[in-house]
Amino acid sequence: MRLIPTGISPAEPADGGERRIGKYIVKRELGRGGMGAVYLAVQPGLGREVAIKELVPSAAADPTALKRFLQEAQVMARTSHPNLVQVHDLEQIGAANYIVLEFVRGKSLRDWLNKGEIPLPQVFAVMHGVLQALDYAHRHAIVHRDMKPENVLLSDEGNVKVADFGIARLTDESVPPGSTATKTGTTVGTPQYMSPEQVASSKVDGRSDLYSAGIMFYELVVGQPPFTASDADGPFTLMAKHVQAPPKPPSVSKPGLDMRLEEVILKSLSKRPEDRYQNGQEFDEAMARIADRLCPGWQRSLEPGADLSRMVPGAAGNALPGGTLPSMTMPAGSPPPIQAVYNPTPPVKPVVKKAASAGCMSLLVLALASAPALALLVAQLH
Repeated sequence: MRLIPTGISPAEPADGGERRIGKYIVKRELGRGGMGAVYLAVQPGLGREVAIKELVPSAAADPTALKRFLQEAQVMARTSHPNLVQVHDLEQIGAANYIVLEFVRGKSLRDWLNKGEIPLPQVFAVMHGVLQALDYAHRHAIVHRDMKPENVLLSDEGNVKVADFGIARLTDESVPPGSTATKTGTTVGTPQYMSPEQVASSKVDGRSDLYSAGIMFYELVVGQPPFTASDADGPFTLMAKHVQAPPKPPSVSKPGLDMRLEEVILKSLSKRPEDRYQNGQEFDEAMARIADRLCPGWQRSLEPGADLSRMVPGAAGNALPGGTLPSMTMPAGSPPPIQAVYNPTPPVKPVVKKAASAGCMSLLVLALASAPALALLVAQLH
């Protein structure tokens, strides 16, 4: 272990030479997030490329953030699944903490979405990988709690990897009693993808991840998530919609969309956990039945050089009105689809109750919203 002079990051060269983190040689920075930086490095001897995730000093000074970071290493080290990013090692240098991860050469699902519409066979293949990963994690008592396109990696070889369990929560008794890293009342996640129960409290199970996966599924098929809000509205508007507003049926934006596919998506977005798919395997099997009918061979759609035209019956034909791909529509001979109607009653601002019962919400993104917005959301949740 090297001693790093005060004021110099362990990921920076202390003497003008090569940068190192423990025994790993740092090649370059891959990116930065709220918890710290991620570096591409090489493991000497093996020559293996790895991704090293750093906890920045400001985050390390927060005991809760540090516990979450170390918990990520413990959680992911317990798992081994082809659709989960693997943990290789944990490095602690002075007060700095690092997780050494499998390096996935490719792009995130968000990068793919930013390029435009993703063909339906690949949508099914991506969701299959995500649901298989979540099912495995949930069976090992791990809840991700921040499923979103940024945390889904697509390798150049066509593999789907779920990453970033930095705020994952163990649901078994391995979490020490009184641990502040997962203490009830601390709500973490991304508002665009949070489940209704995640908005209300931190008491969530795997079905919360499946709701978030359903939001992703909707976004992949329709082109945008079911609930949106402007920057001026703030995150509480999105949170309230997850709790109150019915999702717009996908066929409203995609006329002629296969009704069975729409049913699967909408079931995954049920407000009550008991009304959703109860595990990732159930969700995956329901989706796969639709995928097998609409896109034969979809399982190979992410492979380099895959011929997507052979997986989408009628793909060479003209698109339907509204730009819907033929692969998304009802098969020939099916009964006419039911006309979707979307005219939800807008939420009515209730009388604001006293905040005495809002204890479990007191820690909910204190830095993100004004007191009036918080009071409104709490009142809506009661």
